[in-house]
Amino acid sequence: MTDLNVRRGGDPGFSDRDIVQLLLDQHKLAISCLAKGAIEASSPSLRQGIINSLNTHLKHQRDIWEVMNRKGWYQPAMAQTQDVSRVRDFATSVQQQVF
Repeated sequence: MTDLNVRRGGDPGFSDRDIVQLLLDQHKLAISCLAKGAIEASSPSLRQGIINSLNTHLKHQRDIWEVMNRKGWYQPAMAQTQDVSRVRDFATSVQQQVF
């Protein structure tokens, strides 16, 4: 009963930012697991179902991120132009080697 009274007495518990951050983290985890599931699925129908769920989670993750960014709770560092070019060149090189 003491814990209940403390919370009623003004203990804020989790803030809105904490809750939204937790939602974002859970969506990121689900996205990682679903991506691995899609890669590993041998059944085309199972793979498509997982991909559909993955797309839904990606949309939700983006929506959550946009709320956090708009409120100033998640402000990513902007990549430098040369860093973006370096990553793009590396990805192109790997893709050419694979295909």
